Amino acid sequence: MDAGAWRRQYVHDLLFPVDGSGWHEPEMKESIGYRWSGPGRFSVLRVAAPAGAGRGEARLLVLPGEALPDIALFLNGHRLAVAQRRQGLLGVLDFAWDAACMAQEPRAEFWFHPERLAQLPVPGGRMRAVGFRLSSLTLVGASDGPTPAGDALALIIGRRVLFERLPVATGRPRCALRSDGATAVLDIQLDAARLGPTAQPQLALSLRAGGPGVDVAIGPPGAVALVAHVPPTGAMVLPDALALRDALLVARLLATLPDAFGRWLDEAMAGAAPDAALLAQWRRDLARVARAAEAALAAALAEGADALAIDPAPPFAWPASG
Repeated sequence: MDAGAWRRQYVHDLLFPVDGSGWHEPEMKESIGYRWSGPGRFSVLRVAAPAGAGRGEARLLVLPGEALPDIALFLNGHRLAVAQRRQGLLGVLDFAWDAACMAQEPRAEFWFHPERLAQLPVPGGRMRAVGFRLSSLTLVGASDGPTPAGDALALIIGRRVLFERLPVATGRPRCALRSDGATAVLDIQLDAARLGPTAQPQLALSLRAGGPGVDVAIGPPGAVALVAHVPPTGAMVLPDALALRDALLVARLLATLPDAFGRWLDEAMAGAAPDAALLAQWRRDLARVARAAEAALAAALAEGADALAIDPAPPFAWPASG
């Protein structure tokens, strides 16, 4: 009997450890496990998800007499339309996403932004801020599974080469969002970063989004910054003021910016009520920067440098000023 095509389902239970921020410790009520969101109005959950388009359900514990909470939901910076329904003690948020939300994203980064918070007592006479009780998240891809493994060997070898020949680390990110007229500006300081074998005590990045594409400036504080333009689609141009190996390292670093931004969110948004739409816009712009940097890196390795021949030992060198 032909069982037909099947689709892989990803189920994430909030009783287990989570990757993200803005969640209290797991609890159990009415035989349903959950975590309260809080203490701020911004909760992040990073999970494995199917590639491409898909749909999902977020299941919330909602006790009798409680109204379904009003929650804004974002996936990798894209606002999702949410439909609510009740199912016994569960409130179910149904949502779907298109392929653009997961374009070249290694994982799904969900942001939950509830409209209201409540103060509830905890043992010891203290109070804590909570939003809603999330029990589980279920994600299903739109395409039939399983994922083909034909390119698995090349993928594994490619990643190993990148980590061995072009290692980078962003260190600790600190971000500041501002505006310059009609231009949105994101300033990022990376503390204890690394480019190849060379430690970078501080790196300063400034991203400007005011027209088509994003302009990126990067360099140590006080030095002349390298400037690159990231087009709306396609690859960026690698900085020609650097040696090829060093230009590839800068591209690798730019490709990690969404992850660095996420780590900053985990630290900076604790207990906060931020402008979720502004953060979402920058999350999408950083994804564009990462995709353009990865495309430039891929083109340079495919058409020029032999990745296996790159010597990872020489120190990274910024261009001399003046």
